[in-house]
Amino acid sequence: MRRGAGARFFGSYVNKIDAKGRLATPAAFRRVLDLATENVIYCLPSTEEPCLECGGAEYIDYLLEMIEDLDPYSEKRIALERAIATQMTPVNTDPEGRINLPEDLRTHAQLNGKALFAGHIRSFQIWNPELFSAPLDAAKKIANEAKRSLRNPTANGGAE
Repeated sequence: MRRGAGARFFGSYVNKIDAKGRLATPAAFRRVLDLATENVIYCLPSTEEPCLECGGAEYIDYLLEMIEDLDPYSEKRIALERAIATQMTPVNTDPEGRINLPEDLRTHAQLNGKALFAGHIRSFQIWNPELFSAPLDAAKKIANEAKRSLRNPTANGGAE
């Protein structure tokens, strides 16, 4: 499995939230995050759905790089910077890769007893497992149509 730069989050995993409020990060995600190097996961309440958008330092760098491409005084850039800077929460992991999500994040994602980790390629989301099926079904319908517009990449990475 690739680690660090270029590693990706794939799959979905449901884990229990223990009596102390701790939640184990799936082993496959821990490998991508390389928690031995940096023992933190960055979590942001989604602006669209009752879930958390999470990742490691590379996810934050990627997100900020996209924002920096916007006009520095645009309304969209200012709003994104404000939403991200005020709500992004670095959550430390223990040696077993467990996290203890703050109450405001658990409330936003409506977590109660179990959490679903959903791979999102460069990042991952944390959902209440009972709430995830409807957005997944909607995504499958859109993806079914979207895959028809995919093109084979050329040797230099562009589409044919």
